[in-house]
Amino acid sequence: MGNAMTWLQASRNSDIASLQRLLETGELITAISELVHRLQRERGANNLWICSNGALFSAERHARQQEVSASLQHFYRALPPAVAQPGFSRFCNLIASALQALDGLPALREQISQREHDQAAAMSAFNQVIRTLLNLVFEAADTASYPAISRALIALFSFMQGKELAGQERAIGAAGFAARHFTPDQRSQLVALIAAQEQSFATFQEFADSATCERWQPLSQASRDIERLRRIACTGGPCDETGALHWFSLLSRRLDQMKTLEDALTATLMQRCREAIDQAHQQPMFTMVQGDSNFSLYVSGADWLHGAAALNSDGLAPQLGRSVLSLIGEQSQRLQQQTNELASMRASLDERRVIDQAKHWLMQQQGFTEEAAWQALRKSAMNQNKRVLEIAQAVLAVAKTLNT
Repeated sequence: MGNAMTWLQASRNSDIASLQRLLETGELITAISELVHRLQRERGANNLWICSNGALFSAERHARQQEVSASLQHFYRALPPAVAQPGFSRFCNLIASALQALDGLPALREQISQREHDQAAAMSAFNQVIRTLLNLVFEAADTASYPAISRALIALFSFMQGKELAGQERAIGAAGFAARHFTPDQRSQLVALIAAQEQSFATFQEFADSATCERWQPLSQASRDIERLRRIACTGGPCDETGALHWFSLLSRRLDQMKTLEDALTATLMQRCREAIDQAHQQPMFTMVQGDSNFSLYVSGADWLHGAAALNSDGLAPQLGRSVLSLIGEQSQRLQQQTNELASMRASLDERRVIDQAKHWLMQQQGFTEEAAWQALRKSAMNQNKRVLEIAQAVLAVAKTLNT
C-alpha cells in the first residue's frame, strides 16, 4: 500500500512540475507573440523604404527598430534557465537558433541601409528570423501533454502562422505598390499567401474555443478595400505610389486587430495552465488522522468509508487495498483519455510537419520560394483531386528514392 500511494503522489507531483514548465513556456510565448508582431512591422517598413528608393518610411524604419529592441528585452527576460532537463534538448536547440537569428538583426539593418539587399533578400532574411521564433511555439504545441493546453497551443500557433502569412502579404503588397508594378513572382506569392492564410485560420478555428471563434468572425473576411487592392496586385492592374501607403495602412489595421485576438489566445493559454496547476494541487489523495497510539488512513471520495474506520496500525483492511486500486484505475483512465485526445491533436501537427518537409525539398530542388512551393503542392492536389498531405507524402517518397 505504502509504495502504491507514494508513486501516485509522485505521479501528481510530476504533473504539477510539467505544468509549471508549460506555464513558464507560456510566458515565453507571450513575449514571442509581441516580438514577432514588432518584427513584422519592421519588415513592412523596410519593404516600403527599399521599393520607394528611400522616399517612404525612412523615419518609421528607425521607430520600428526601437520597438523591436524593447520587445527583445522582454523576450530575453522570459527565456527559461539554460539548464539540462529531461525532454528539453530540442526546445533548447530551437532557442539557440532563434537567438543566433536575432543576433544577426543589426548586421541585416546595416546591409539594408547600405542598399546591399534588394526587397526580396531583405524580406527573406526577416522571414527567417520570424520563422525561428514560430518554431518555438510549434515545439511547445507538439510536446504539451495536457489536452486543454495542447488545444490552446495549437490554436495559438495556427493563428500566429496565419497572421505571419498576412504580414508577408502586407510586405509584398507594399513593395509592389511602392515600386508601382508587381512582378509575376510577386503576384504568384500573393495568391499562395492568401490561400495559405485560409488553411492556417481553418486549423485555428478547429482548436479554438467557441467564444474565440465568434470574435474571429468579423476579422475572417478582408474588407472590400483590401479585396479591391488584392485584385489589382494579383492581376497586375495599374497602380501608383499612393496605393502603397493605403495598402500598408489597411493591412496594418487588420494585423493590429489580429494581434488583439492573438493576445486573447495567449491569455487563454496562461489561464489553462494555471487552472490545470490548481486542479492538480487540489486533487484529493488521502488524509491522515492521528489517534492515541495508532493511526487511521482514509482515502478521499471512497464510498466504502461509510460507517467504517478501515485501517489502523494493527493491520491493513482489504477495503483500503481496493480503494488504492480504484485510485490507480482512475489515474490510468485519466492518462489514457489524455493520450487519446493528444494523439488526435498530434495528427494535425504531423500533417503540417510532412507538408513543411515537402515544401523544403521543393525549395532545395527547384529553387522555389516557400510560397511557390506551397502553391505547387496545392495546385497538384487540386489537379489530382487529392489532399495536399497526400501530395506532400508522394513528394517525400520521391525525395527518399532519389537520396538512396
